[in-house]
Amino acid sequence: MKARAWLVTAVCVFACGLGVAASEWFTGSWAAEITLSPQQTMPFSAFESTLNAGLQIDFLTVSSVSDFIFDGWLWQEFDLGAELGPISFTTQLLFEPQSGSFLYVQGRLALDLPPILVSVYGAMVGPTQSESANYGYVLDVYGEILGGVMTFGSATFISADLSGITFTATGVQTDSSLVSKTFITDPTIDSVPIVFSGQELTFSGLAFDCARLTSVTTFSKVGFESEEIQLEFLSMFGLPFNLSLDFIYTLQTKSYVFTPSLSTDFGCVSVYTNLVQSGSMITGLEVYGVAFEMTIGNGTIRSVSNLDTSQYVITTPEFGFVVEPLSDAIAGGHLYYPQDFWEIVSLIVDVPPLGCGFSFSVDTFFSTSTGLLFDWARSTMGVTLSLGSSVSIGSSITIDTTGFTAWTLSAELTW
Repeated sequence: MKARAWLVTAVCVFACGLGVAASEWFTGSWAAEITLSPQQTMPFSAFESTLNAGLQIDFLTVSSVSDFIFDGWLWQEFDLGAELGPISFTTQLLFEPQSGSFLYVQGRLALDLPPILVSVYGAMVGPTQSESANYGYVLDVYGEILGGVMTFGSATFISADLSGITFTATGVQTDSSLVSKTFITDPTIDSVPIVFSGQELTFSGLAFDCARLTSVTTFSKVGFESEEIQLEFLSMFGLPFNLSLDFIYTLQTKSYVFTPSLSTDFGCVSVYTNLVQSGSMITGLEVYGVAFEMTIGNGTIRSVSNLDTSQYVITTPEFGFVVEPLSDAIAGGHLYYPQDFWEIVSLIVDVPPLGCGFSFSVDTFFSTSTGLLFDWARSTMGVTLSLGSSVSIGSSITIDTTGFTAWTLSAELTW
């Protein structure tokens, strides 16, 4: 009996030790959100979930990221990272689960010897029905002078650049942000075999704490392509006014473009503006958006106004919650609210008791097309409860001009 008791005790001690070690080795998170729409024939209108499960042992980290939506398994990504002193390596692999096809792989090998950082990027896209596999590399060198007052960079493109590549799922009916996956290295700018595709030289310097000069020189495979000089004047005349001037020179077309812009930030107020030009002369100032944010105690109120809904949109919080041109939002793959929404007012109240806390939020949207009182279009009210730092659950309801349209339940767990 004593031997059995000692054996049981030893097994329990070993299991506890293994559990502690596992809690240090295994990391990850799980987030899920489901939306019910009472007015639709199918009440379950939207679903999204992301499972990130990883293993970390000393210098090595391995993780699996799986995305799911209402239509099923959307993306499967595998990440690997390693770091040994000044040398680090990261890689990401992306698969399309429905067809079982390989889509993309990216790797980065970096040598960090301050003030110099040397990185080599490599990427490859998988074959499709119309195109074969493609791959390329980028050699990137970044350095700082005088503690960051001046910086320089050199990127050599070999059938790839760092402009980014986006994969968007097809055949799915959802506006979830999970539909698109974006990576930094684009290996599709040239066809195989790999060739020299260009060079980009960047220099930036701060002078007198009030002006910043940035120069970007671009070469293509056939020679000089463009020179862009940006001059930013910070806090002009001691006021919160910033003025930026862009000069772009292109040798091939012998063109000259002068694109000035003006921005200001009065503490809690941001104004989105453009300078109106007539030829090379500035004839006026166009204000197309205003944002306001104020925090009092545990509450924060925020207002974003789009003054020109014909050309501009308000992006979702995941993409900055800013007013930007519709063309820029589409080109950048940014999610944005319906274009006719000209005003969004948000209130967030946080109450943090010991060990947990909750927050209440209400977002009210105003549209140019409703004709209702104050142009009201939609309101979303939600509450989030945090159970320590590892678990949070939330619920929200949405009411628009047609009535009660959505009830969303969400949960997030980290370990």
